[in-house]
Amino acid sequence: MDTELVLEAEVSHTEVSRIADDIYDDCVRRSSSSLGSFNRHFTSRPLSRSELILFLASMATFNRHTIGGIAILAGRLSDEILPHLPRTGHKIGAYVLDAAVDEYGLRETVTHVELGRNFAAYLGISAEEVELRENACTGSVRLGDALFSWYRTAPVAFALGVHTASEVTSVKEFMSWHDIFLKFPQYRFSRDVPEFEYMRAHFALEPDHVNNTRICISRYLDVLPRHRELLREGAVTYLRLYQKMFHELDRLIFK
Repeated sequence: MDTELVLEAEVSHTEVSRIADDIYDDCVRRSSSSLGSFNRHFTSRPLSRSELILFLASMATFNRHTIGGIAILAGRLSDEILPHLPRTGHKIGAYVLDAAVDEYGLRETVTHVELGRNFAAYLGISAEEVELRENACTGSVRLGDALFSWYRTAPVAFALGVHTASEVTSVKEFMSWHDIFLKFPQYRFSRDVPEFEYMRAHFALEPDHVNNTRICISRYLDVLPRHRELLREGAVTYLRLYQKMFHELDRLIFK
């Protein structure tokens, strides 16, 4: 354990790790519930063009402010931790910043937003159609607008809970969607199609992102254990809106 670390309220490292694991596991359970019905229907048949527009526009709308938000949260997180761990506190923020590095495409050649546009264009959906909020479901607009303020102005612990839930749900999304878009010949994808890089990159990277997030919340709560309920509240609040969004998409597309 870091020699600079002084635990608040004498909460043991073992107890903090248990709390962090409980928050993470709750995110996994809730995300499975949120995506379960939608993914079962998604794998049952290919989407029509209008359904693809609704789906892709909704994903773009709710994720619109996330990339910048992740980078901002990394800085806010470091600022909050550094007074407690002035020599090593930045390492906790780095777990979040690592996800932003991927989203900004700094390890590849383009941002994940650009990969998403290329993916949509291959399916015959223009960037204008994807980025038009009117093409998205109302739940994605509500969640996307909330994410803007959560990452930037909500208490850091709350924002970290939001980020944790977001990374957990991203794994659930792309592990399934990668295979679904390969399953149906109507989508014309194969693993080596350049435009499939959007799915391929997330399929490869999201497990590392969620593992980093799990480590991050444990180390954060080691320093500030009194913020555990605020962190949990952020995760649960995100997942409530996320579940409503996918229930709405499930109803609009498949019911």
